[in-house]
Amino acid sequence: MNTAIHTSNPRKAKKIWLLLGGVATPVNGTGEMRYMHPDMGRTVTLNNRRQDVPAVLLSRINQMLKLKPANDPIWKVLGKHDKD
Repeated sequence: MNTAIHTSNPRKAKKIWLLLGGVATPVNGTGEMRYMHPDMGRTVTLNNRRQDVPAVLLSRINQMLKLKPANDPIWKVLGKHDKD
């Protein structure tokens, strides 16, 4: 799969993040969501009330996709994404 993930749907981006082994936890009292992944050194903290997907989250998703081996079963799930 040579294509990058492009989506404006925050639910789809969160689902992809979780499928790739990441964790998304809400930050109490701030309305933010913290995205963590064991392969990434730094966490990403984003406003959870946004109606779009910030570029930093999309770039982290695409970085993780490049790190995964080609025979990983996640490719079959992510290969069927529709364009938003």
